[in-house]
Amino acid sequence: MMLSRVAERLYWMARYLERAEDTARLVNSYSQFVLDIPKGYEPGWNVLLKTIDGVETFEQSYRRPTERNIIKFLVADEQHLNSIRYSIKAARENFRTTRDVLPKTAWELMNELHLFVEQQSESSIARNKRFDFLKNIIACNQQINGLIATTVTRNRALWFLQLGQLMERADMTSRIVDVATAEINARTTLPVPGIPMLWSNLLHSLSAISAYQRKVGPIIDANEVIEFVLKMSQFPRSLAYCTIAIEENIGQLKAPNGMLRSLRSISRKIARFDTQEFTLDELHKFIDGFQAGLADLHDGISATWFLPPPPT
Repeated sequence: MMLSRVAERLYWMARYLERAEDTARLVNSYSQFVLDIPKGYEPGWNVLLKTIDGVETFEQSYRRPTERNIIKFLVADEQHLNSIRYSIKAARENFRTTRDVLPKTAWELMNELHLFVEQQSESSIARNKRFDFLKNIIACNQQINGLIATTVTRNRALWFLQLGQLMERADMTSRIVDVATAEINARTTLPVPGIPMLWSNLLHSLSAISAYQRKVGPIIDANEVIEFVLKMSQFPRSLAYCTIAIEENIGQLKAPNGMLRSLRSISRKIARFDTQEFTLDELHKFIDGFQAGLADLHDGISATWFLPPPPT
């Protein structure tokens, strides 16, 4: 049996690594998008704060929502829980206390990534260094995850790692869809190709553009984009894929039946959502429900495997 504290740290290590990678993808795609869209039509940098639900936290530490301040908040801030710097530091600390059950080489890569972020994050706020820094974050995360996926025995350690990764990924995907569609709807007066570029950026934020074009075609269609990121069960960052894979992992961990039923209910709601005929309010309500379901699932995971049993 795995100790509950080890299971919890593996779960959070994976969540923080995924958070750093997802944030890097988000900042990278939006920074590129701002360079490409016609001047005066960009939504503004605070859209990144809305995506991670960080507006209030940002305003506590920064006076103005400038590009530099927002990028610093997301990339180099040592206190902000969603920043790349904080996430990598937290992932390393959780890794350090569980490295007996993980490959030695992965621990070495984690240390290299942590050192790189500590040395480069502050200077990478500027645009001329930002893209290389973010691409390195993504590549290093994939290297660590690839090593773990190909060398860790299929047991509880791997299942808790995958569970944390999938929970974080599902959370970020749903946030990106919710905020991006609201921002697009608010800018329906944009000239062509303004609107398609906004939908394309949503796909880029999830590294989904190539997969979308192979499945759907070169034309970026709003309904097809929502269909793809919500329901495409073969794409690893869609909500459907994440919920199916989460169910497989908690099944391996012998989750209680109530948790499995709740997760299957979430999957059915994804399958039933009409991506061809929906209003913005309906999509927002669906995402709110999905987020609430994820929060309940996280609480269930904690209560089942991480917290000590209640006194008898």
